[in-house]
Amino acid sequence: MKKNRLFVLLLGTTLLAATVTADASIYSAMNQADVSGNVQGTTNQYGNTAGGLGVRGSLFSNGLFGTAKYRHQFGPVYQGYTGGDSNTFGLKVGYLFAATPFVAVGPYLGYEYNRFSENDAYLHSQASQSLDNLGGGLYAAASLPFANVTGYLGYLGGVSETNHVTGFPPVQYNRSSNLLQMGVNVYYPLVANLDFFVGLHDDDFTQTGAPNLLRGDVGLGASF
Repeated sequence: MKKNRLFVLLLGTTLLAATVTADASIYSAMNQADVSGNVQGTTNQYGNTAGGLGVRGSLFSNGLFGTAKYRHQFGPVYQGYTGGDSNTFGLKVGYLFAATPFVAVGPYLGYEYNRFSENDAYLHSQASQSLDNLGGGLYAAASLPFANVTGYLGYLGGVSETNHVTGFPPVQYNRSSNLLQMGVNVYYPLVANLDFFVGLHDDDFTQTGAPNLLRGDVGLGASF
């Protein structure tokens, strides 16, 4: 809970600063294509830390916006395995209302698919967990004199969950883990339409057996 309160405080402070000092447009923050590297850690017991790569695109027009992302982590989410990886695909579609000329806030609908895979070369076994989540939340975009900022807070309900271990048939659960997620990206202009950005993101699955993830991103974004 302390981690979640820290994220809410960080996001609120960033948006408050934007309302006071912003003097540019949010369009460059919301019309972006970017690529990033990250370090992600699992905060559950026996959690593992792994690096990864991601791509993301965002479109914004007349208040309507959409984002799509894909991310791959080069390592298992838990310790004790000789290998593994994670793959994530996510979508957000929503509408932003102008709170000021430089700050926009609004609701969104979101979908996310996660697949966590672990393998043990000595036992010749592989295990995987796949989760589908659907829900929504609140999205915000702001422009400061020195940077553009986007942030979100969402809750996605579990739609399906499938677990598979080598040698056994897949097991699909009627009840899947829900997902609480929040994050913030800060974009610093470099040259022309090219931005350098840093981000901090938290994905917490609500049921035992699914990982809770804390991730830091660094990347380049091109606005259009």
